[in-house]
Amino acid sequence: MDSNIKYNRITTIFFITGIIVMCSLYAAIPMLPLIAKDFGISKATATLNGVVFSLAYSISCLLYGVISDKFGRVKTILTGLIGLVVVSMCIGFVHSFTILLLLRVFQGIFAAAFSPVSLAYTTEMYPPVKRVTAISFISTSFMLSGVIGQNLSEVISNAYGWRVTYIVLSILYIILTFGVMKAVPESPYRKPEIKLSQFLSHFKDILLYKSVIACFFVSLTLLTNFISMYTILNEYITSSLVHGDLTTNFVVKLLGVLGMLLSLLAGRVSDKISVINVIKIALTVEVISLLFIGATTNIVIITFFSIIFVAAIAFLIPSLISKVGMLAAKNRGFFLSVNTFILFLGTAIAPILSIYLENLPHYFLAFSLLALIALVALVISFFIPKGINPDTKN
Repeated sequence: MDSNIKYNRITTIFFITGIIVMCSLYAAIPMLPLIAKDFGISKATATLNGVVFSLAYSISCLLYGVISDKFGRVKTILTGLIGLVVVSMCIGFVHSFTILLLLRVFQGIFAAAFSPVSLAYTTEMYPPVKRVTAISFISTSFMLSGVIGQNLSEVISNAYGWRVTYIVLSILYIILTFGVMKAVPESPYRKPEIKLSQFLSHFKDILLYKSVIACFFVSLTLLTNFISMYTILNEYITSSLVHGDLTTNFVVKLLGVLGMLLSLLAGRVSDKISVINVIKIALTVEVISLLFIGATTNIVIITFFSIIFVAAIAFLIPSLISKVGMLAAKNRGFFLSVNTFILFLGTAIAPILSIYLENLPHYFLAFSLLALIALVALVISFFIPKGINPDTKN
């Protein structure tokens, strides 16, 4: 590794970039009622704003690994950021819902250039002693964006209109583009001869790694539950049951950051009790916290268990990334790309699931169904083997 590379500075830039890039996903959640009112459509139809972004994002995550292999990691990230600058600014002036959806598809495609490529860059360029911490910071940034993105959007959208939120994001992407351009050196690891067909041919290998499929299912539930929980929690706190206001809502979500920061300990905890045990314990905690949130109307208890819930999800994401890497050692890059695709596919499922949950007669039932999803994931986690993949004896 190059001793002249400033790893801490790169990690900081990737951490900030991860937060702001993923704001393009999470910022859409609180502005749904405003978009529905602005375009004269139902709230269910307005959720397409998030669904099309998430589908474009998750599918694109599959492809950016091979694209960055061919053209370079930093070039790929910069192309994505420049695309976000242009598309986000255009969204700020759109007055057609159809055009909004089209722009959101492109925004999802460009946003996907960061997460899988930054993780690949870190794996290649960082020494082992710094690698785990850097990956934990990048993974945490995706989670932090769930809180920061929603709060930023809520404040700006309510004060100045939802379009201004995207204009602000566009300006932030300009700043990030110059930051990455100046401070992040290009990775020397490239495969200019690689073809997309080679990458797609690896899909047949999934059948050889049956134990990884269990990891994929658990990954699918994580952001599905994370986004759905916050969507229902927003309504629950301001309902007649809890009697909270927008400020209370803001504070509860902001305190979720405490749970996310705990994920930075995931590597050390995994070293002591193993990755699979971290996964099982975190899923158990997720189930319990969701049930407690739905069972009480006390805002202090709700806040406490929302922090615990976020901590569980924050532990699970890097732990599952690590586990997939262990189980698919011979084709790690491909399976990590698929895992990223499945993880963020949950962000497309969540808005649709949330519409169903919001129509249930009681909030406890909504949180209980999310707990049931986590419970199914917990049961499936017992089919994830310890150590390496027993199917292929990697």
